Amino acid sequence: MKTAKLTRFILTFVVALTMIMGINITANAAYVTQTAQTQDSITVTFDSAKAVTGKNKLTGWTATLQKYDENGNKIDLLPPASVTPDVNTYTFTNLTAGTEYYVKITYTYDTSYGRTNTFDTSTSIFTMPGKVTGLNQVKWWYYAKSVDFAWDKQDACKYEWVAYHGSKEVARSEYESKRNSGSFKIDNNKLYTVQVRGFVEINGQKVYGDWSDAAYLFTQPMVTKNGVKINGKGQMTVKWDKINGVDSYEVFVSTKETKGYKRVAKVKAKKGSVTIKKFKKKAFKKNKKYFVYIMAKKKVGDNIYTSGRHYATMYKKGRSTLRWSFDKQ
Repeated sequence: MKTAKLTRFILTFVVALTMIMGINITANAAYVTQTAQTQDSITVTFDSAKAVTGKNKLTGWTATLQKYDENGNKIDLLPPASVTPDVNTYTFTNLTAGTEYYVKITYTYDTSYGRTNTFDTSTSIFTMPGKVTGLNQVKWWYYAKSVDFAWDKQDACKYEWVAYHGSKEVARSEYESKRNSGSFKIDNNKLYTVQVRGFVEINGQKVYGDWSDAAYLFTQPMVTKNGVKINGKGQMTVKWDKINGVDSYEVFVSTKETKGYKRVAKVKAKKGSVTIKKFKKKAFKKNKKYFVYIMAKKKVGDNIYTSGRHYATMYKKGRSTLRWSFDKQ
């Protein structure tokens, strides 16, 4: 009982003392909020009426832009910017899109008893996401019937992506994490497009950036069963499954499974086979081992999208065998 009474007395005394001396003790109040943003600027508003109460008088404040460095230390990116008491906003410029910064507000005020106090408060702030770049296919899993894709990461962004076959939406996801890759189920030998946009959460609301340009996703063309043949003239014929929507195919041959490949043919998308007369200026030999893979391409504007390479087909004594060659690298 005596302890409880003593505690109540101390609390009453502290509150009374702070009221008499005009000391501001509401350290957790939301004194500063982000009120506007672009891809390269952030505006913050300082609520001086909430920060400086009673008979206290605000005499000035500064806004300091901060960020965590690679060692996890919060550092000042710019010197403190001084703001007069009659202005309640400040805008940081020349920032990076999709980035989390911190603003530290340091304000001073005079009490009615002639004391001058200084107080710091800070909060995280965000620029708007920039348009996502670097979106491309990582790997098409032919037998699992799924495709992986990825894009360039922005510092603070979470992401939403949507995939289409033609004009039909086939998959969509919005991440609560900052991962910059995705995957979805596909049908082989079809062409898909995918788009991504970033978002950040500001004052409890999602703020979205622009959608990326569409990236084109399609499988590495599969050589048909025993689709590599060498005839009596030492010419190699290669046949593969065509993919609707691509522009061309390129055929590569090597005598080693994971290296030494040489492009031996380039054909338009309407073709699903090609005959190669020479390899390194020599005829093909029926009893020699060769490795073959096909790559599909599609050009859209200045961008060229490819199927990449995942597997090769081994030719040996008239038989063709699928090999997961490039997973071994």
